[in-house]
Amino acid sequence: MRCACMDNHLKSPFFVLLLCCTVATVAYPARCELSHPTNYHSISYNPQPQDFPNEQLYRAYLVIQRFKSTITSDPKNVTATWTGHDLCGETTYIGFYCGSPTGGDKKLTVTGVILNGYSLHAPTLQGFVDQLPDLALFHAASNNFGGDIPRLAGLEYMYRLSVSTDPPMYTVDDISGTGTTLGTTIDATAGKKCVTAHLHFAISIGIQPGGKGGNIPGVTDSKALLLNHNNISGPLPSNLGLSKLSYLAVANNRLTGPIPTSIEQLQDSLLEVLLLNNQLSGCLPHELGMLHKASVINVGMNQLTGPIPSSFSCLSSVEQLNLGGNRLYGQVPDALCKLAGPAGRLANLTLPGNYFTSVGPACAALIKDGVLDVKNNCIPGLANQRHPAECAAFHSQPKTCPAATPQVACPAAAAKGAVAAPGERKARDYSSYVTYATLHE
Repeated sequence: MRCACMDNHLKSPFFVLLLCCTVATVAYPARCELSHPTNYHSISYNPQPQDFPNEQLYRAYLVIQRFKSTITSDPKNVTATWTGHDLCGETTYIGFYCGSPTGGDKKLTVTGVILNGYSLHAPTLQGFVDQLPDLALFHAASNNFGGDIPRLAGLEYMYRLSVSTDPPMYTVDDISGTGTTLGTTIDATAGKKCVTAHLHFAISIGIQPGGKGGNIPGVTDSKALLLNHNNISGPLPSNLGLSKLSYLAVANNRLTGPIPTSIEQLQDSLLEVLLLNNQLSGCLPHELGMLHKASVINVGMNQLTGPIPSSFSCLSSVEQLNLGGNRLYGQVPDALCKLAGPAGRLANLTLPGNYFTSVGPACAALIKDGVLDVKNNCIPGLANQRHPAECAAFHSQPKTCPAATPQVACPAAAAKGAVAAPGERKARDYSSYVTYATLHE
């Protein structure tokens, strides 16, 4: 199912672009099945370079065809539409979306890939995602893609977008026109309504009235890699920091190894990171605390160890911080707990299932208020802690992670203080966060 607006080349059930305005609306892709899928594999047709509008689309075609040949299972028959030269058509190449990069020659190219929920099986994403150089969004939760995380450093193109979390919602009865309302889309060709669900946030695109282009105040460059619920294995790329990601969600996979120290280079772009339920190991890195723009940091249910670095006191924008289900130890830093006060926006601090031994007064207050969860640790005097023998056995093991330093130099932007105004610091629904909203697809 495709949603068209003024220009059929700029369409997506994920990006419903209102080109006549400066604001576009994002809705989660609808689960519309191909009611009468055409068996395109039976058509003998090999497009030639001259059949494509430009060289970028021809190269993208070759990349898509190579990836298609590696797919071993396609229960919804989506790859049957991946044939021919019309990559930007209304009914062809389902899951691929075209746009014109800001700047440059304005030629159409593939800028979005949304394969969420198709249950595709392929041994790897290497040679696919990393070979689409203008890609701004890749969303492929609930598939079975193996191999390593694809290389991201070469993906230079970025949409200009900003995210707000409280757009108006509509019901299916509110649909009119050709499918431009938030929360719903309409299949104009089939006359069939399809309800989209669960990921609702507004995006501002760098387009001025009249289509002249330009920048919108407050807009940030963003990329999203959303790969929850797959079979991705191996380590996170050591050069992850070169990707300029804004949203990284790779929960419920089989990733191993440490969190790369290069993640510090994302301190001016990364807004949410979801590494939940993998097999990541090594010391909880100091560099993770440099992500002063991040509202969500979730590395729960891994095998990370060490004390919480003092750099975590720099997380002035974090609202949801989950370090639970690891092998962390030492004191829960009071400076971190103070981020739930005037120094930050912290609404939930989740630390159960570790081996912490003490909390300070600010943390004790958060426990009482239900903001901090420290169940199943080793903290004397608190309820619901590990058995003393279990704690003693863990703490008798050699520790190789560096001790937390008493002070740390925060990034300049964080030091200036992105402090929430009174009344703004409150727990939000998980579905209002991009990465959490994609977690339960």
